[in-house]
Amino acid sequence: MLPLHAPARRCFLTPIPQLSAAADLLASAADSLLVGDTASARQLVAEADMPVIAAYTSLVTGAVNPLVHWQSAMPSAGAESGRSAQRMPSSSVERAICVRDGWRCRYCGSRVIDRSMRARLHRCLPDVARWGARNVDKHSALAALSASLDHVVPHSRGGTNDEPNLVTACNACQFGRGQWTLDEVGFYDPREFPPTSDSWDGLTRLSRLATTSNDLQ
Repeated sequence: MLPLHAPARRCFLTPIPQLSAAADLLASAADSLLVGDTASARQLVAEADMPVIAAYTSLVTGAVNPLVHWQSAMPSAGAESGRSAQRMPSSSVERAICVRDGWRCRYCGSRVIDRSMRARLHRCLPDVARWGARNVDKHSALAALSASLDHVVPHSRGGTNDEPNLVTACNACQFGRGQWTLDEVGFYDPREFPPTSDSWDGLTRLSRLATTSNDLQ
C-alpha cells in the first residue's frame, strides 16, 4: 500500500537529461544515414550509448525497490473477466497510438523510437547500434527509448485493448509498472495530460532509407 502522505507523480523517476541528449544524437544519426554519411551516423549512435542511461533504466525495470516503486512486491495476475483475450492490439493500432501521442511516453514525456526503426538502425550499423539477447548487450538509449504500448489499466488486472486504455510508453515506464495499477504506484492518469505534438517522428523517417541484404558499411 502507498503511504497516506505520498504525493502523486507522473512516473517512477524524473528522466535524466542524457535521455534527451541521446534522442538528439540518434535523430542526427538518422539524418546522416539518409544523406549517405554512414561514418557520422556511426559516431553519433556510439555517443548515444551512455552507461548512465542503462543504469537509470535498470533502477526502474530491475528488482522491486520500494524507494522507486513505492511497493515491495509485484501483484499476482488477476483473472478479471473484462480483459481482452488478445494480449496486444495489432501493429497498425500500435503505430496509430504512437502517432496520436507524438512518439512520446505519456508518463515521463521522453521521446521514443519506433521499434522497426530501431531494428533498421541495428541492421545498418550493427557494431554500434547493438542489440543482443541480454540487456547488457543492448544499446542503452535504443533500449530505453524503444516505443511500446502500455495498458493504463493493466491487462492482467482486467484492462482491455480499447484505444482509450492504451498509451505510448518508454521502456522504463512500461516494464517498470508491470501489473501495478496507477493507484498502487501513485501515478497520475497519463490521459489527464494532452500529448505533445511537434516534429519528433520516432525516427520513422528512416523508412525512406534504402537498405540491402548486406546493410550499410
